[in-house]
Amino acid sequence: MKRAKKKKTPKHVEKQLDLGIKDPLKNKILKLKGKTDFVLLQLEVKKFLKDAFFWFVIVSNTAMLIQQGFWLYNNFTKFPSLTPILNYNLEAENRIADKNFLYIFPLITFLSIIIGVIVTIKYYNKEKMLTKFILLCTLLASIAGSVMLIHLTLNY
Repeated sequence: MKRAKKKKTPKHVEKQLDLGIKDPLKNKILKLKGKTDFVLLQLEVKKFLKDAFFWFVIVSNTAMLIQQGFWLYNNFTKFPSLTPILNYNLEAENRIADKNFLYIFPLITFLSIIIGVIVTIKYYNKEKMLTKFILLCTLLASIAGSVMLIHLTLNY
């Protein structure tokens, strides 16, 4: 028995005839409606945007970040070149650091805001309690940074 030869597919694809018929207006409206429905569905999925605790933490952390920056801007020239920033050390010479080290407090607040938002976006629908706990931790870190910065600057 002989094998039947396979037909080769043509290398060029034939184009359909363009009859010049435009899409009806109804199709354009339905496409637009489908796109808007998809965008609204995406916003409904992101339920963390409706969470009051999320917005409270983000707004208060941002306010504390602005307060820390403003506080440093106003009081930075008053500091000596070496300041006792690292108060957790027992030895006096280990407590002293350069005054530029004070910028670590707004940096920690900024990083906590970013990490809190990223974790909330990623895990809010799966683990609500985890995200709320992390948001609470970011809030406490911002409060602690603000209090420590104010406590350090009141001495000068």
